[in-house]
Amino acid sequence: MKNLKLHKSKVIHVEQLKDASSVQIISNGELCYSTKDTIWRLNLNEQPRLVVDLSTTDVPFSADVDTIKITSYSYYEPWDSFVVGCSNGDVLLIQDNIVEIAYKCEDIVSNILCSPDFERIVLLTGKEHITVVTDCFEILNNFDIIKVELTEKLLVNVGWGKKETQFHGSEGKDKRVVKEVIGDGDHSDDSINICWRPDSLLFAIGFLDKVVNLRSIKIFNRDGILQYISEPLPGVEAVLSWKTTKELLSFSQHTNEKYFISFMEKNGLKHGDFEIPSTINVKQLLWNHDSSILCVQCDDSDKNYLLFLSCTNYAWQIKKWMTIENKIITAKWLLDNSLRLITNNGNYYTLYWSETLCTSSPGTQDWVAVIDYCSVLLTPFKQVIIPPPMYDVKLSIESPVDSILYMPHNESKNGNDICIITSDQTIHFYHYKEECYVKNTTIYNISHMSGIFNHWFWINENTILFSLSEVGSIHYVCVAKINDGFKHITKHNVELPVVTILNHTKGALIQLSNGQLLLWSEEMNIIDPYFYLPEECTHLSVMDNKIYALGVSKRLFENDKVILNNVGSFCIRYPFVLAATLNQRLIVHNIHPTKDNNDQYHRRVESGSRIITVTGNSVILQLPRGNLETIKPRPLTILSAVELIQDRKYLIAFDLLRKERINLNVLCDLDPLKFIDDLNEFIIQIKDPSWISLFVTELEDKNYLNTVYASQFQENNVEELDSKVFTLCSRLMNTMEKLDKDKYAFPLLGCYVKLKRFDLALNLASMNNDYLKHLLFLVDVDQLYKASLAEYNLEMAMKIINNSQLDPKEYVPFLKELEKMECHFMRFTIDDKLGNKELALKNLVNCGGQFEKCLKYITDNNLYSFSLTLFNRDLNEYKTIAKHYADLLYSKMDYKHAALIYNQSIERNKAIGSYLKAGFWKESLELSYELNFDDSEIKKIKANILSTLSSTLKFKEAADFAEFELKDSKLAVDYCIKAQDYTHALYLARSRSLLDSDLEKCIRLSCLNTAQNLISDINSQNENFVALAKRLVEVRKENSSETTPYDNLNDTSSEISSVSSYRTSSTRTSCRSARKQQRKMWNLKKGNFREEPTIVLTLKQIIEKLENFKDNVKTISLLLVRFEEFDVGRTLQTTLESFQTSIFYHKSTVWPIFNETEQIIEDAILLSPLKIKPDKSWKLSILE
Repeated sequence: MKNLKLHKSKVIHVEQLKDASSVQIISNGELCYSTKDTIWRLNLNEQPRLVVDLSTTDVPFSADVDTIKITSYSYYEPWDSFVVGCSNGDVLLIQDNIVEIAYKCEDIVSNILCSPDFERIVLLTGKEHITVVTDCFEILNNFDIIKVELTEKLLVNVGWGKKETQFHGSEGKDKRVVKEVIGDGDHSDDSINICWRPDSLLFAIGFLDKVVNLRSIKIFNRDGILQYISEPLPGVEAVLSWKTTKELLSFSQHTNEKYFISFMEKNGLKHGDFEIPSTINVKQLLWNHDSSILCVQCDDSDKNYLLFLSCTNYAWQIKKWMTIENKIITAKWLLDNSLRLITNNGNYYTLYWSETLCTSSPGTQDWVAVIDYCSVLLTPFKQVIIPPPMYDVKLSIESPVDSILYMPHNESKNGNDICIITSDQTIHFYHYKEECYVKNTTIYNISHMSGIFNHWFWINENTILFSLSEVGSIHYVCVAKINDGFKHITKHNVELPVVTILNHTKGALIQLSNGQLLLWSEEMNIIDPYFYLPEECTHLSVMDNKIYALGVSKRLFENDKVILNNVGSFCIRYPFVLAATLNQRLIVHNIHPTKDNNDQYHRRVESGSRIITVTGNSVILQLPRGNLETIKPRPLTILSAVELIQDRKYLIAFDLLRKERINLNVLCDLDPLKFIDDLNEFIIQIKDPSWISLFVTELEDKNYLNTVYASQFQENNVEELDSKVFTLCSRLMNTMEKLDKDKYAFPLLGCYVKLKRFDLALNLASMNNDYLKHLLFLVDVDQLYKASLAEYNLEMAMKIINNSQLDPKEYVPFLKELEKMECHFMRFTIDDKLGNKELALKNLVNCGGQFEKCLKYITDNNLYSFSLTLFNRDLNEYKTIAKHYADLLYSKMDYKHAALIYNQSIERNKAIGSYLKAGFWKESLELSYELNFDDSEIKKIKANILSTLSSTLKFKEAADFAEFELKDSKLAVDYCIKAQDYTHALYLARSRSLLDSDLEKCIRLSCLNTAQNLISDINSQNENFVALAKRLVEVRKENSSETTPYDNLNDTSSEISSVSSYRTSSTRTSCRSARKQQRKMWNLKKGNFREEPTIVLTLKQIIEKLENFKDNVKTISLLLVRFEEFDVGRTLQTTLESFQTSIFYHKSTVWPIFNETEQIIEDAILLSPLKIKPDKSWKLSILE
């Protein structure tokens, strides 16, 4: 499907070449030319350098110097030297201005040809004698081309039979007849032509065999030993050229009034041909570096031509036909894919070639046009995919086609229209109408301009742009108007050759050979600089006001940023850039950011694949041999589906998603609310209930466009449904039931299953056996069987067994037994089997007269709480169940709930002990009064309560109980002393006249003891605080000497996180091990990696104790003053004040103030100091 494009061109006039008798082009583009006795070397933009002048050289020739002329020469690249043949037979070697005779021949040296590796040289002397020498001019072989005989590689008959009996395929029976080859006549060319194979292992010589009057080709190895002789072929001409890929030898051939370029294998047998126009004469065959382009140099009576051909699926097509006004002296391909040629008027042409595609704009029929001589072969890939060389539409004109143009497509332009420019600059327009092309009767011609026309671009209905190169490297961008018949053409001069012209929203972009982009404005008709690409690019496209360009380095640029490497070809389809890479990948690059930041889709393709076009969701690739391959990348499919959904073409979108195996949730995930509104339209379009069933089956609550396909679709910002499956299925059910419930029975069943409404599903399935079979397909048979039992539908359960693979022997007897049972007991049996214990109990209760069985069922299945809801509180059954339930709770030591349940049972007295064990002594005592216990029993309960409070160290409550319930003030005072409530103890003693010297002394001593303990505790905390504060300073110094203050914290935080993650994720790690690990991390041991935050945390905990100390010190101090223990009080107050002062002194050390740039929030412990107020309300002034 490819065409050839003249990428850029340059024509320079070299005056010295006009008088040259022979010109050669060196591989680096340098020139050599000769006269009869001189050879000159010419580098462009420099003066010629003399290589040799026979008239002035000191070489001792065997003849008079004046009679010796240069007959042939060859540039010897490894030594940067020249091998020159003279008319007297001498072969000169010229190196570094030193001339010497390297070899002497007996006759005139008419041709010198070096092998491509420069290790062999073939000399043609006289007319028919060949000499093969090494690079040191050691003779390898001498022979006469006519007389040399085949001594190696003789053909052997392997017994395949005669030609008449062999199968010849489509060529038919006529091929069986061995036809006699007739000579070419007296007009045959008797010149000798030599050509080397590119690997230097073989060379071929074409000559005229005068015996049969036919040209023949002999093939020799690199040492000059004859290997093969060509089969007799009529009409062979004196043009030979090996393909650079080595496999075939090409030559021109006239047969039966037709003209061919033919191919020959190295064994001399012909291997195919293709026809070229018979009105021309081939002068030379030139292959580019990879044999992808064949250039045929030819002429006719008055003009010279260059034909450029390429091959696809073994079909050769003429892609370019260039007319050269002057005779071509020499031509040569260089490795940069440029053809260099020189004409006899001294013009030096440099023509850079590249492959190109001629495709219509997106939104059209996706035409791809192929040039084939005077024809344009068209294929609309949107309608049909036809591999080359076949086609769908053929347009033929009188002259060779040069370029094909499609106008950029939009709503006001028909992008299917086509413009054809021929090699003689004739312009033809075709209008696409009613699915066929109609030719415009008006034909335009640009005959008043000369030069190399290139880069034609049809920008709108009335304007065409093209580039023009003239002699002297003068380059123009030309603007032609169609409505004035191309008579007035505006020429804009540019400094460098034009490489590309393409469409832009502001006009047309023009790329020069240095990568500069110019912008042509249609309104102003001027060209201004626009942008600089990083390098020269071979293919450009514009999308979303961004320029995408493929550079010569195979890098793909987005403006000046590289987005892909090793790209062979690319194409755009908004919002994707599709690229085929050199490492066998098809990449779909999203230019917009995706939700998961994965903006590329990759897929393997065959090596050498090239993107032809993108149509719909298909990428058309052409393989190296010419075949086409269609690939449907997932992003394009989703994009196509989204566009169809937006246009409400649900049937086409559904079919596309189904074929490409994309989840059907995409249909509703694009815009759920709009899709719900269109549900009626959706069902009407789809029609097929099985397709709707498939859609319902795949429904899920997650949004697939934002999750599964997030990397292939830009973020979808529409409002999502909270419960998509429920909402859609509910609306689908309502819509289908209104339209036709019978027709849409299957999708209705799917909706019921999705909503877990098996009751509705079974109800619908009972109407038709087919419905039941479909339901069995949707739901596991065991699940459906249990659902039918849960509905107590024994008939449906039997149907399910009969329509499934369940064993009737296992299930039918059970169903038969159920049929014989009483209704509620049957339901109890079913629910119990299905594990619905609460429902089974309810049915068992409804059976009546089964309380003992109910109680056992409750006990076995721990249904106490639920069972209590089934009975009246006044019934004995309720109280009996409550008693068993309370016993269970009491055994589990849940005394509070046991007491509550005992209180509702038949054994309420047990609630008293349960209340007491739960610590609710007031409720226990209150219940004993309610139950009218006698005084002795109540006294025992009270004694039990007091013992319990004392044993649990609840001395304050014990004091209150002794005071108010037992009326024992002395006992209450004792418990107040134990509770350290000395103030209340003094109050009770005074108020009850119990205070004597012994009791007062006891209270005083207990108060002093408490004060001494407080002093000891405060001092201990103070010493610990100061020691930890000093250690904190040391730790921070150690850390700062190694790393920054919080580097270790980052590491330890991650370690703690990992430990915590491991503990929560691994079921094998016990809680004890986890707690042990946490203790290790928060250990104050020196060298612990968490030592610094652990110290800070401990200091924080010590400071928090300060507030508790203040309350206690204030209370004790008041009592000490009351007992006139002033020294102890002062000591206590001074100790706490010292502790508070120490805290304020070290606060800045524990929590230093960081600068904003240094503050890194890594641990709240280190950066959140406690707010400590300098409070003095706890102090007594009398003790100061």
